[in-house]
Amino acid sequence: MKKPFIYGRNNTIHHTKLLNIEVDKKTGEVVSVWFRCMALPFDVTKVEKDRADEMRTMYKENKKIDILAVEIQEEA
Repeated sequence: MKKPFIYGRNNTIHHTKLLNIEVDKKTGEVVSVWFRCMALPFDVTKVEKDRADEMRTMYKENKKIDILAVEIQEEA
């Protein structure tokens, strides 16, 4: 097992403060999730309309959150 480390802050070339979600243009399927130049593991959960509407509202009303770093640990 490798030691955990912090990816981000001022130790990366890019300084974005959010996740980037890439989707297949044709199907809309999520194909990758990135933080700066690091691909992150992910899973996809399909939700019903009520939950989708709730999340859309939450994001409209969301306080501004900047992601500065993620703590990761690679598996051996």
